[in-house]
Formats: sequence, structure tokens, C-alpha cells
Amino acid sequence: MGISLYDARTMLEAVQQMTPAKTFLKDTFFGTPKTFLTEHVDVDIRKGRRKMAPFVNPKVAGKVMDREGFKTSTFTPPSIKPKRVIQSVDLNKRSFGENIYSARSPEDRAAEILAMDLEELDETITRREEWMAAQVLFTGKVDVVGDGVDVQIDYDFGNNKTLSGTSLWSDKENSNPLSDLNKWANEIVKSSGVSPNIAVFSTDVIEAFVSHPKVKDVLDNRRVVLGEIRPQELPNGATYVGTVNALGYQFDVYGYNEWFYDEEAEVEKPMVPEGKLMIGSTNSRSTMAYGAVNLTDQLTSQFITYEGMRIPDSWIEKDPAARYLQMHAKPLPIPHEVDSWLVATVL
Repeated sequence: MGISLYDARTMLEAVQQMTPAKTFLKDTFFGTPKTFLTEHVDVDIRKGRRKMAPFVNPKVAGKVMDREGFKTSTFTPPSIKPKRVIQSVDLNKRSFGENIYSARSPEDRAAEILAMDLEELDETITRREEWMAAQVLFTGKVDVVGDGVDVQIDYDFGNNKTLSGTSLWSDKENSNPLSDLNKWANEIVKSSGVSPNIAVFSTDVIEAFVSHPKVKDVLDNRRVVLGEIRPQELPNGATYVGTVNALGYQFDVYGYNEWFYDEEAEVEKPMVPEGKLMIGSTNSRSTMAYGAVNLTDQLTSQFITYEGMRIPDSWIEKDPAARYLQMHAKPLPIPHEVDSWLVATVL
């Protein structure tokens, strides 16, 4: 028995062989994907205090120390499921770039359209995942707004700073970016015990930072040689600026110039909001969680639960004749150490 081009197992294999779009924020801060067989995800979050062992008299019994408690939070990864429709007219007309006098069959065009649609649907989900990562990192929340859904996933993030007046980095005479970074790094270490090692700036903040007279002398650009960025190749949109030593803390500073299209406002918006930066650590615990997807089997009329980052589906409607292709995903970036990063508005 032959395998249909549209069988679930055939399409799953095709998705797995695709080269995923590279995304800086997701790869850097939520680079550990984890799939689940459930729609809901439980996460244990512990905020331990720096307790010290107590002194006691040698003749006195030891003192009992309580175990640190933890908080279990339940999250429901939101559903994302873009789809495409293939109609007979699509199979009978020349595709993009195809020879005008091509004699390709409708079956050949169907295979090509399937491959293109799978790739494009996957890219739209990947871009949404990057947007979700940016929302978590710069607001501590994810607003899930769409057809039939309007909820907010809130991680109770509170490390926000806003400069004003002469403290703004645009004031080159009175502000001190390095002192600010050092102070904020101290706050992160105090609240989480995690030492920050990376800073991500919006493009306008990068410009103000590198041109600041108090920064120029300490910005370490030794890794940048004749336009080559070493020692790592950066994902699309990210620019390695240099290494900054801020009174004991060493940061790799990156600018991120990636955008997304806001369909409601009908305008392109930056992933990193203008005038903002975030300081964090690549060693903080985090997960890119993927909830289970439930689909129906047309042959058995039974529900099937799939576990994975991308779950494709396809079905046919007779009137009008059309085949639908849909890509399912339930992603959610989850930070396990909410106090391990800080966001500041500096312009």
C-alpha cells in the first residue's frame, strides 16, 4: 500500500527535515524546547533565600531549618494554527518561476505547493515564537489575542527601571551608562543569585551607548576584526557590539534589529522596543514548552493526541473542491527564574 502525499506521517517527516528559521531571542534565552502530551504545563518555581546555618551552644541540640518552599504554576500554551487552501485552479496554473511552456502535471504542482506551504506556515509560527520570547523578556507577559481568545499569561515580572531627566543616556554629560549597568547587575544578583552575562539593546540604545563618552574608552571591540564577527556567527538581526566590563561584571552587548508586522496597527514594529534594553544571563533556567495537539482522524473519527513542536494536518472538502493544509503548534516560553533579568528604559 502506497503512502499518500498528505498522510500525517509523510508531512511530519517533511517538517522535521526543514531548516528552522534562526531567531536570536528564542535561541539565546529559550533554547531548550520541551514537548508535552498534555495541553497544560505545570512548572515549579522556587525563590530561595540566602539562609546561613545557625550558631548553637555545643551542649544544645541542633536547630531545625525549614525547607524552602516552591510555587507550582500551571500554564496553557496558546494554540497557533495557520492554514492554506489548495484549489484546482492552483494546480492548473503556472507557479512562480515556472517556465511558461511547462508541461508539469497537477500532481507535480501539488507536491511543490505542499512543500512551499509547509515552509511558509512553519516560518510564520517561528516568527510568532520569537515575538512571544520578546514579550516575555521585555514585559514579563504574553498577550494572547486572536479569534475567540483574549488572555494574558503573566509571569509576575517586576525588574523594570525607567530613567528620566539628566539620567537618560541621551544626556552625554550627566548620565553614566556603565554605572547604571553595574547597579542593575547588582540588583539581579541580589534577587536571583544569577550573574548576568548578556545585554540586548534596541538599535537606538546601541547608538546612544557606543557614542557615549564614558563608554568609548572601555568598550572592548577586540573580537571585531576587519568587519568579521568572532568568535560566533550571529543569527539574523543580531549584531555583536563588544564586551563591556562594568565594575566587575562582564557583558556581551548585542543590538537586535528584527521587526514584525502588527496587523491590527498595520505597521512594522521592532522586536526590542525603542529606548529599552534588557540584562540577563544565558545560564538562567528556561523552557520553550509545547503543549499537546488534539486532531481527529477522518477515517476512524477518533481523536488523536500528538506531541511535538509542529503538527501538520490536511483534509479535503468536496464543494467547492479544495484541500486544506494546516500547521498546529502550542508554544510558550517559560522563564523559571523570573528575577534573573532586568529591563530598563534609558531613552
